[in-house]
Amino acid sequence: MNKQIALDAFQNVSNNGVAINDLNKLLGTVLEKLTLTLGGTFTKAMMTSIQLKANGKVIWETSGSRLDAQNLYNGFATDVTILKLDFMDRKAITVNARQAGALDLSAASGITQLRLEISIAGATSPTLIGFADVSPPTADPAEKDIRFLIRRKHAATYVVGGSGEFALPVPHLDPAGGGSNYTRIYLHSANCTKIKTVRDGITEHELLKLQNEAAQKDNFKAPQTGLTVFDPVQTGTLMGNTWDTRKGVVGSATFYGTFSAGETIVIETEELLPLTAY
Repeated sequence: MNKQIALDAFQNVSNNGVAINDLNKLLGTVLEKLTLTLGGTFTKAMMTSIQLKANGKVIWETSGSRLDAQNLYNGFATDVTILKLDFMDRKAITVNARQAGALDLSAASGITQLRLEISIAGATSPTLIGFADVSPPTADPAEKDIRFLIRRKHAATYVVGGSGEFALPVPHLDPAGGGSNYTRIYLHSANCTKIKTVRDGITEHELLKLQNEAAQKDNFKAPQTGLTVFDPVQTGTLMGNTWDTRKGVVGSATFYGTFSAGETIVIETEELLPLTAY
């Protein structure tokens, strides 16, 4: 972080509607984090959708309550009026692992438009302000391979039909469709009891929820109620640890969840990819 820049005023901040902030003033920088402050009768749960769009494409999406749970898992401070959209991994132990995913908005990135859209439902006289942590673009050769990676976040809803094990529709998972390079997969679920990942027919991770969370606690994560996280980079390093399902890396990949009862879950991903992969 080199500078902290106040965002322009959000437009259409209403009890029910879509608040918009054009972030084009940040072009030319590296965007590391957005910090939002909520006022009025306005909670994170009332942010039903948060979308960041680059050149009109959704590159990052979540909701206020889901993002808050994910931030707490990753060790962020608790604050009922503050919500942070962090594109870095601040708990990582290597420089590249921390920086990978920060949005390089220099001319070389190809990003010419950046917009934040937040859907609000059920608020009363809400207010919304924010600021951005930015740094200057770098030509450091050590960052060459991560400079234009984006920490993409996409979401999918899935109806679990009952108890048992199910193959889950993780966004961008199938190598035949291009696949992706995952740092984390979040399952917002009350009933998940186990996760399993398989690539090319080989089971790689198979853990009960309690086992999964015990390992994460050893790596300074804070498991949250209603959230199960597949976190291959929990040790704070990237090299050799991301779960890569891209075409040419593997031929097949499946993510399984075991559930004690039926429910509707939301699956959210964190993926490291260049804008050209969208």
